[in-house]
Amino acid sequence: MSIVSPGQSARGFSLSGIDGKIYTLNKDGAHLTLAVFFKTTCPTCMLAWPYLERLHQTYRGAGLAVWGISQDVRDLSADLASNHGSTFPILIDSDLRISRTYDPEFVPTILLIDRHGQIADSVVAFDKAKLNHLSQTIAARLGVPAAIIAPADDGNPVFKPG
Repeated sequence: MSIVSPGQSARGFSLSGIDGKIYTLNKDGAHLTLAVFFKTTCPTCMLAWPYLERLHQTYRGAGLAVWGISQDVRDLSADLASNHGSTFPILIDSDLRISRTYDPEFVPTILLIDRHGQIADSVVAFDKAKLNHLSQTIAARLGVPAAIIAPADDGNPVFKPG
């Protein structure tokens, strides 16, 4: 059963990052955590990647933690992070233990989880309108101005399924 809808409780988890650190949901002091389930071979995930980095850069100082949750092995995940200049942590779920718990139907699946363990918002696939709405939700919850994360005229499609 999928638990990727706003209003549902997010199950706690810990995963190892490609940096060797252990990341535990709601134990890092972040006000909000953006958990992004992805595969290194997913073209839609790669399309979304710069927008996720933009969310991270825009809101990390205000209390947002962005975590990429890779469904692939460490080496492939580390290569992807390096090739895309990722500055947010990439966590390894190659055994799919956490992915099976959350059961996202598609990748990318993006979950905004508050410090109380509730899913506050979600985005499935690549959707500029939903990414901008996500930015507004993050900003409102953190008490900071909202940024447009996905400009309409940046040359990328408005929507791409996962």
